[in-house]
Amino acid sequence: QAPRRASPPPLVRGRSLGRMAPKAKPPEEPVEEPPEEPPPPPEPTEDEVTELSTGLQLPLRGLDVGRIWALGEDYGAQAVLLAELLSLEEAWPSATQRQIACDLYMYNLSHSKAMCLTQRQAAVFHAIMARVLDLMRCPNTSQQAAPKDMPCDTAKGFQEFQQLLLNHSVSSPPDFDWKPYKDRLDIFRVSEAKLLTDFASVTLFKHFLLYQFCTNCEQEVQTLRVRRTIQRPLPPPDLASARHRPRPKGWKLKSQGLGQDGVGGGGSQGAPDGSGEADMDAVGGAANATSRDLPEDSLEGAVDGVGAEAVEDVSPEEQEINRLVSEKLAEKERELEAKLAEREEAFLQKFTAKQEEAKAGKKK
Repeated sequence: QAPRRASPPPLVRGRSLGRMAPKAKPPEEPVEEPPEEPPPPPEPTEDEVTELSTGLQLPLRGLDVGRIWALGEDYGAQAVLLAELLSLEEAWPSATQRQIACDLYMYNLSHSKAMCLTQRQAAVFHAIMARVLDLMRCPNTSQQAAPKDMPCDTAKGFQEFQQLLLNHSVSSPPDFDWKPYKDRLDIFRVSEAKLLTDFASVTLFKHFLLYQFCTNCEQEVQTLRVRRTIQRPLPPPDLASARHRPRPKGWKLKSQGLGQDGVGGGGSQGAPDGSGEADMDAVGGAANATSRDLPEDSLEGAVDGVGAEAVEDVSPEEQEINRLVSEKLAEKERELEAKLAEREEAFLQKFTAKQEEAKAGKKK
């Protein structure tokens, strides 16, 4: 018999017994991509900038100036919005000083609009004037301090204004590293800078000491109470002592001369018996009782009583004033009388001399 061939090793689960099964690949981990960075915020426009490259801080942006100008001529609403944007209540606790600063800022913006400046130019001009106004403030200065004792005088304030205006009127050339002219912006033209300088000269710097005093010293309030006497009218006459006073002949009321048709007719609409005229006489006699019908003693007593009350109501200060005025008038009257007497005497002397000269000429 032929030898049997060796049979191949049996497969176990699809694998040969003589080989090792290959290792399974580990599951691939998902690769996390880095999160996308948000895009950079857009650069602010010229009207949204709050600080310039020259270092000047803008209390008002160009957009804020546009909001104020949009209110038109409603100055009350402009003042409220300006105080809100600048927080004037915190910067100026005093109401009077806050009103002064608010008025100055409003005048600056109004003049900028009248010059047809842009919103950015108006914001820069406001920042320059606000810087000068801040230089005037000296919180620890007493009210008795003289202007020469203030740390900022008119010359120093104008020098600061001039330097700030120059820094924003002429642009510095490229690659120019000289420090005084390194950071400059051409925000204003030369003609506009001249007009703004003229405006500041006749407003803020013309009244520099007044602004400096008002921004550093509280306003004093003095209340004066004065008693004013009112002259009382004379008391009316007593109608109980009135007497009938006959009228002169031919006397008529104005209404008696016109009838119903406007011509003729009596006051009683043409009463034939004359009773209407008698009634009018009786009424007129009672109504026309005046002080001339009263006794003189009663009139004098009434006037004296009112005069006494008036004298009592006059305060001692007014009595003293009346006395001084009377003395001054009497003194002036004596001086005038003396001058008139002196002039009259000189005139008589001159007249006599003229007469004597005329007589002497006739004799010759």
